[in-house]
Amino acid sequence: MRAIDSEIEERFATFDPPYETFTDDLLGDEADAELDVVRRYWFACGYRPGVTAYLNFFLLADFIVLHDRAVARRFRSFRTMARSFYETDLFIREVTDSGSSPSGGIANAEVRATLRSIFARHGAVGIPTWMMAYFGFSLLENVERQVGAATSDRERQLHLQYMSRTFRCMGVPFCDRRDALVAFARRVESVHAGATPQLERHARNILVIGEMIGVASDWESLAPFLPDPTRAVFEPIHERARPGAVKRTTARIAGKLLMKRAVGDSRAAS
Repeated sequence: MRAIDSEIEERFATFDPPYETFTDDLLGDEADAELDVVRRYWFACGYRPGVTAYLNFFLLADFIVLHDRAVARRFRSFRTMARSFYETDLFIREVTDSGSSPSGGIANAEVRATLRSIFARHGAVGIPTWMMAYFGFSLLENVERQVGAATSDRERQLHLQYMSRTFRCMGVPFCDRRDALVAFARRVESVHAGATPQLERHARNILVIGEMIGVASDWESLAPFLPDPTRAVFEPIHERARPGAVKRTTARIAGKLLMKRAVGDSRAAS
């Protein structure tokens, strides 16, 4: 993989550092309001943000080349990708308190311990923290796109504040300054968007997974959730990567019977 782009490096260096230790006072005065927004957004957003965040990751050539070399087994087959998606979903639901049982989010020491263990696994195979920060922000943006008109500037800021603390608990530099994150993310996409030999196979697998959990694989469903540079890479291969009509139908049926989902039923703040 090429060396980190100097502008990406400079922008990432302005983010707030990870917490060395985390105590309850670091949750801040708006902790309850933040978790209420996070819980509502992540209950409401469904699975399109996650499916398209995975797809976008596959469209960032340097990201997926590094990842496939470091953790080849994770996306080796449809089955291993489905397992990865479910495991990611599980920990996200814990973090956002949107799982089948209340977790309390990052106020819960066990949730913070899970975050640190995930960071350690990524670090052990050489995944850079700036890539982790990018993936986290791309997922956050997609959740906010999905909830759309239900958002407000105030709620979006509360959402960002909470997710910033989450990533800093994990061990990843992050911040709650949206303009800084947007500039960083758009630079990452402009530098790293590109196709790889495994792109169509990876894209096809995540689109089948999406169909199984209710995310349509047509262009209109996916394109608004991809940044311009990766959308341009994906458009020429979309029809080849998209599962056919019979596959889509069988995937939806199989998904209802076989696909695990970590999301719970929406509940009021506790």
